[in-house]
Amino acid sequence: MTALVSASLNLNAQKLSYSPDLVLGHRSYTYMHNINYQLNDRLKLNNLTLFDTEYTRDKENIFFIRNTLAYSLSKKLIVNAAFGMKNPGAFFSAYIQYKVAHPTYSFSYSIGTTYQKGFSLEQSVSFEYTPYVKENLQGYFNVLAIGNLDHSGYPRGLQFLRLGVKQDKIMYGLASNFDQFNNGKKTLKNIGAFVKYNF
Repeated sequence: MTALVSASLNLNAQKLSYSPDLVLGHRSYTYMHNINYQLNDRLKLNNLTLFDTEYTRDKENIFFIRNTLAYSLSKKLIVNAAFGMKNPGAFFSAYIQYKVAHPTYSFSYSIGTTYQKGFSLEQSVSFEYTPYVKENLQGYFNVLAIGNLDHSGYPRGLQFLRLGVKQDKIMYGLASNFDQFNNGKKTLKNIGAFVKYNF
């Protein structure tokens, strides 16, 4: 399909956002981030980076770096062109995204094609729910699922789940990451705790 880094960015907060996410699990630690830069009302740049590194064996490390240019056709429909690197090499993607965002929940569904040693159909679903528990405390539930389909079947998929609380811009709680390879013949699991911050 990314240590919590403290940084001060002297740029317009409306144009730039940075969201690092750290998971300390039983198998590995995972660092993931999303960086978004709004070029204008319709164009946005995004960098998604993920590194999953095992504590001991170092044989099942996962990396994913994707740079995306997104163009908003409307408030809910977005077309995207992306390129990046992931196990096992470079890739290119083009997809359309349907997105709904409200103060306490958001939903996104994407479908398109990815080229990496051949074309595949890629679909992703993301859902986030942050109900208010009390004035300065929200619950936090987030799920992300991505799957690739090609002539060989199901070469790659993942499911990330986060369950915890949100206080202002920080989120923390329990996390589980599941990564499938080669039609599900190999699955990597990582269960532990996460912390995320929205700059």
